[in-house]
Amino acid sequence: MKERLCSAASVLVVCTYAVLALVLAGPVTPISFALAPVAHRIEPWFSQSWQLFAPDPISEERGVLARVMCGRRATGFVDITTPGISRSNSRRLFPSRESRVISNLLVQRFMEDPVSERLAEKNIERPRQLDDEAQRAQDEAEQLLARYAAQRIDCAKGSHPTAVQLRYVFHRFPGWSRRTAPDSPEHTRVEESQWITL
Repeated sequence: MKERLCSAASVLVVCTYAVLALVLAGPVTPISFALAPVAHRIEPWFSQSWQLFAPDPISEERGVLARVMCGRRATGFVDITTPGISRSNSRRLFPSRESRVISNLLVQRFMEDPVSERLAEKNIERPRQLDDEAQRAQDEAEQLLARYAAQRIDCAKGSHPTAVQLRYVFHRFPGWSRRTAPDSPEHTRVEESQWITL
């Protein structure tokens, strides 16, 4: 009897985990919205990702440059993306995950809501609530990037950073047939944020 109860409990746990993982990693549906509060209980320890089978593979390199306002003077733009990647690549056994901070925040900053994209495809006006929620998430990501940059860029002695400006650089990879051709400036897009007060 004891063995049967343990077996039943184990099967229940495995099935529950599988359902929650499918809800989190699957497409956006009304069911995923309804079960989201429960499904997010497995994050961040057991989160799932389908990036290996991504229908839309990475097609560009993304980076962030930042400058800070120290007192009344602004520093020059400093690359805050490359040092994290270098730290991650230098330790293969236990790599630093710091580079994910920037990459995840970049995704959040420029991510389009899938529901909004579908509505735009059908020429249906998006509800204001969706626009407000998307803008709030983008502002939050930009604020976190600004705080991260303020920690990475040193001010002169006696002054502290009061504001940060971010420069986003997107370098689109050329097609496979043009992989050996010289790089073209048209493949690079640059956007700058306003000054973000800390």
